[in-house]
Amino acid sequence: MVQPAASGRVLAWGVPLLAEAAALGRSVALAWAIGPEELGRAMMLVLVARMVEMASDLGIERLIVQAPDGDSARFQAELHGAAVLRGGTLALILLILAPVSATVFQDGPVTATYAALALVSLLRGAVHLDMRRAERRFSYMPMAIAEGGATLVMLLVVGPAVWVFGDHRAIVIVLVAHAATLAALSHTQSQRPYQLRISRCALDRIARFGAPLIANGALLFLTFYADRMIVASAFDWTALAIYGTCLQLALLPSQIIGRAAGSLLLPRFRLAVADGAIGSATRAAMGAHLILAGIFLVGFTMLAGPAIEFAYGAALRPDLALALLLAAAAGFRILRTPLSQLAIASGRTKDPARANVLRVAALVPAALAAMSGLPLTALAAAAALGEAAATMRAVFLAWPLLAEEQFKEVMA
Repeated sequence: MVQPAASGRVLAWGVPLLAEAAALGRSVALAWAIGPEELGRAMMLVLVARMVEMASDLGIERLIVQAPDGDSARFQAELHGAAVLRGGTLALILLILAPVSATVFQDGPVTATYAALALVSLLRGAVHLDMRRAERRFSYMPMAIAEGGATLVMLLVVGPAVWVFGDHRAIVIVLVAHAATLAALSHTQSQRPYQLRISRCALDRIARFGAPLIANGALLFLTFYADRMIVASAFDWTALAIYGTCLQLALLPSQIIGRAAGSLLLPRFRLAVADGAIGSATRAAMGAHLILAGIFLVGFTMLAGPAIEFAYGAALRPDLALALLLAAAAGFRILRTPLSQLAIASGRTKDPARANVLRVAALVPAALAAMSGLPLTALAAAAALGEAAATMRAVFLAWPLLAEEQFKEVMA
């Protein structure tokens, strides 16, 4: 089976590591510069931006890697057209949601601040997909330059944005700067000229591929962010900052691993499906991710409290139980990563959503716990149980595909 070169693996892991470390650094800088309450408001702005992004994820960047004709100029132009349409639609949705968001969360960001997030969606819709097409050949330098450069610019903008605004509004400038730089650098790293094509046939194809991913994106938003909205509704802004900071750190490795898997595992699984070797490839990936999940669980539980106190201050330090439960939730998510890539590579894009339904169901006891006045650890316990159930469901859904290949191997 074709494997990426060592330098390619370094880039595929290094770029998401840089991106998540930068997001963490951004959060630390804001915590010290604007305080816990304003950090909680900034987190709410990020939540709203991510909500519309994840709930409309058509998998365009994954489709250009997975599709047999993903290397063709025509199909790439059609994907560009779909991305622009999506970006414009998201911008409109954010403008419509702005007054609603400002009303729902009292003493939070105002309508104009929420509306400014529409610029982020417009800019992300203009990204050139050549850097993703290069991943079909296990070439990651274009992606590294575009995403790495955007991440560095984001960090450089934090200081001036805080100096100008001095409150949660700084995060909007940071997000817009990141999106603008990503779009600009993606064009500088392209081999083909940027072309747009709107094709109803292609849009139908993208919709068939992406509809289950949209459902999964909505579910992922709920699993990533709805519990923080529950905290925002039932507790104060400082409690949101405590829970949100600990959860952000807990999810950091799973997000890095997930992004690296999209660059490394998805192309490998696509070839393994064609070669009839998907079972062995998936079992090897599952074993490696199980080890990663175990190491993370122990390490995060022991180090999260002291690390957060050192980086953010004593006011945001979580207790040991909260750190343990959120580490367990993130560990199960790490273990589920290869199964999600397997589903996409084999065209079973409904499977991730079907598994994540169980994670979303855990929001019900979390909401009940919050309304009953239970502590933050009760919400974290519900998250851990939901992630465990979703992982078991993902294994069950993937089992027929893996068992079929194993049966063929035995018969041979």
